[in-house]
Amino acid sequence: LFVCLFVMDAPTPALQEGEPRDIVEWATMILKEAVPEVKRDLTFRAAKLWKAGLLSHNVECPPPDMPSRQDDLKVVDPRDMKLGKGGTLQSRIAIVHSLANIEQWAIDLGWDIIARFGCNKFGSEHTNLPREFFTDFVILAEDEARHYDVLSKRLVELGSSFGELPVHNGLWQSASDTNVHILARLAIVHMVHEARGLDVTPNTIKKFERNGDETSAALLRVIYSEEIGHVTSGMRWFRHVAALEHPDKDVIELFHDFVRKHFHGHLKPPFNEDARMQAGFTPEWYEPLVGGKKKE
Repeated sequence: LFVCLFVMDAPTPALQEGEPRDIVEWATMILKEAVPEVKRDLTFRAAKLWKAGLLSHNVECPPPDMPSRQDDLKVVDPRDMKLGKGGTLQSRIAIVHSLANIEQWAIDLGWDIIARFGCNKFGSEHTNLPREFFTDFVILAEDEARHYDVLSKRLVELGSSFGELPVHNGLWQSASDTNVHILARLAIVHMVHEARGLDVTPNTIKKFERNGDETSAALLRVIYSEEIGHVTSGMRWFRHVAALEHPDKDVIELFHDFVRKHFHGHLKPPFNEDARMQAGFTPEWYEPLVGGKKKE
């Protein structure tokens, strides 16, 4: 007796009436969406259509000055965020809530670099960004949407929900400060800040482990592993655009120049050298920027 198993391929997605035909239009639409769950679902939809090859990437569609947010969110200065050390349930809720907020901004940052810079031309020959650039940041936005999804659901499991605690807009401030050029954006947001996440997340995981919250710790391990690839993408496209815009300049020196100009403060150790190394972000990129060190 032979049993044949037929595996059905997932149906190929099709554009629906009224949906944007270009990934830049999708990016701007998602940036204008205030409800995080809708932002998440639109991100998943756009990523699915992009991966199926159904969207172009050449329609200029300017992004908003700032992504939309729900009116009932209480926004505070990042320095006023009180998270604690995870020893109480309320502290663990505060940490997860803060991380969900960061991931919502990270969704927008993935789309904003596409909407703001995707149609620019670079270098003396006015070169377009290749399709691979859009793919990397669509995947990044999709990852961040999935991260927001699991963290917001974890909040519900802990007896809370997203929006019940204050949030901050610190990450978007860095985006606003780097609207001047894609190299500034890549250097500060997608290299410095993303790599900082690699530095601090292991300690956050330990907070949950020490206090018996293995479920939250497991979620953060998955998120942490995926963030390494985001640093890699930032480096890849910094190198790419730098070669077009500054072909005679050492790429690491150029990175230092952009960080010194656009990053507030100095890079602070300790660094997660192993994770940074996995991303290709080796010490010569960041160690000279510690504590205001000057270029040799």
